[in-house]
This record gives sequence, structure tokens and C-alpha cells, in this order.
Amino acid sequence: MKRRIVWTSVLTVVAALGLLGGGQSAQAKTTANRVVTFGQLTNRNPKRLAGIRQAARQQILTQTHAKSRRVPAVYQVKLPHHMTKKATLTPQGLRMNLLANSFKVKRITIPYQQLTGKVLNRYLPKANRTPTTKGKLVALTFDDGPDARLTPKLLKILKRNHVHATFFEVGNSVSRYPQISRAVLKGGNELGNHSWNHPDFNRIGTAKTVKQVIRTNQALYRATGQLPEYVRPPYGNITAAEGRAIEQPIIRWSVDSRDWAYLNTQKDIKSVLGATRNGSIILMHDIHAPSVAAVPTIIHRLKAKGYHLVTVSQLLNQRALPDLQYFGRGDYRVVGH
Repeated sequence: MKRRIVWTSVLTVVAALGLLGGGQSAQAKTTANRVVTFGQLTNRNPKRLAGIRQAARQQILTQTHAKSRRVPAVYQVKLPHHMTKKATLTPQGLRMNLLANSFKVKRITIPYQQLTGKVLNRYLPKANRTPTTKGKLVALTFDDGPDARLTPKLLKILKRNHVHATFFEVGNSVSRYPQISRAVLKGGNELGNHSWNHPDFNRIGTAKTVKQVIRTNQALYRATGQLPEYVRPPYGNITAAEGRAIEQPIIRWSVDSRDWAYLNTQKDIKSVLGATRNGSIILMHDIHAPSVAAVPTIIHRLKAKGYHLVTVSQLLNQRALPDLQYFGRGDYRVVGH
């Protein structure tokens, strides 16, 4: 406690002397409690506010040490939709008061690292501001796992080549092989939601789509303690209403390997290398042996062309927001368009 008081006092003196620059001044403001509206935090952007609600759900679960059976309930908690509502910037994060809820928690504090890209940079400590990633970047993504045999094999390939990828997993497989989902994260990779059992969202309607997503989020939370940031709809199909109801960024792709159709390692390699450009999101599957066998060559040849292979979050500079779908770096549009 003494340390915090001394540090706040030092900042106060320095600020009074006019010794802080623009960025430092903004960071100093987050070390002392400061009441702000969600309109200020988001520049009145409803998609940013939806991103804050997404982060709030994870924090409710974390703060209450909730079991996975409570995941559906967190989507029933009433969270801010109005820009005039207020929150408080504190040294630990963004503090929000909650209405009465089944978790019996009156307030939460969302760590700033969970708000990168959701809150304007000027309200974040410097270390948590939206990064700007430069260079030739592409993201490898894998759908439909985890697979008991092939996903661990793929993880070894990625580790050996010092590459990270994003895995969009199917909930019923996560429930069968939770240890593999944990291994994906342990290896520095990302996990995303690819529905519970791979239906076409456009055919099942909004209510069933939301259940598919929440049930898979629940399985991933049970396996890892984290809700996934992203959703990839099966076949890429999703309506505007479904996108709004899900309140998670939708990740599509710009390079479709069609590995499921070829089931041929050399065709997979040719397909990916021929279509990949700077900023591409590459779609493959970790449930087909020829696809996994193609990955080492794809990595080596992309690296030889000067590409860095990164996660989706790194490719998008952690700026992905709900109700938007992302096809590559700088290539996004409103869901349903």
C-alpha cells in the first residue's frame, strides 16, 4: 500500500511540473481512479462496447472462480449497452459496477491487457495499447480439431519451426480431448470457436447458433479456463443477426487450401503457396493426415519468401471487434455483408 501511495504522489508532482508527454500523461491517468463513460472509452463505437462486454464475461468467470457449468449463465448477466454508463479507470484495470446477477458479484475489474483494441489507446497504459505489427505476415489457421493423433503431431511441427497458429476447434471434440486444447495454448498458439458439431449456421437460425457457440465456449472454458476470443462459422456462413447475437469477432479466411477436397499433400502445398499474400489468413484442417504432412514445406517456403507466420491476433494487431468479420489484415466488413 505504501508503495502505491508514493508512486501516485510522484506522478502527481511530475504531472504538475509539466514533465509528462502526451503518452505518459495518459498512462499517469490510469494509475489513479478516474471516472469515464463508455462513450469516452470507445469513441461511441458500439462494436468496441460489445468487445468490452466480451471481456467482462471472462472477468466475471475468473473473478468468481466459476465452474464451467456457469458459462451459459454469464451470457445472462446484464452488461452496459449505453454510452452514457460510467466505469472507473484504476491502477488494476477498468472497474465496472454490475446489476444484480446470479453470480452475486457487484463489481468487476477487467485487467487492461484484456482491453487492448477494445478501449481507445489513450485510456490504456502504454504496455497494453494496440500494437502496430509491420512486415510480411500471414496467419496459419486449422479447423475441425482437436484430433487425437494429428493435432499433437502438428503442434510438434509448429514448435520445431518456431511458428504459432490459431486453431478453431469443434466443441464436441474439445470435450473428448481437453488435454489437447490445453496443449495448443501451452505451445503459444490460439484457440477459437468452430461450433459444437459443425452445422451450417444459416440453416439452423439465430437461437440455435447462439447455443452452438455458447456450448463450445463452455467446453473450451472447461478445458483451459478461458473463453475463446474468436468464432469461425462452419462453411463461413453467418447472418447479420447471428453475428450481433454472438458478440465475438468472426474470423474468415483469404486462402482456402481446399485440403479436405484434395487429401493430397502436394496439392495442398501448391494451393496454399499459390494464393498466399501479405496479410493472408490461411485455412487448413488438422484432421487430415495429408494436410498436416504439408505444413513443414508450407512453413519453410513461406519463410524463404520473407513471411513471418503469426497468430490471428498478431496479424490483426489485436484490433478484432464483435459484429465484424475478418478475411485478412486490413480486410474486414460487417457480418452479413
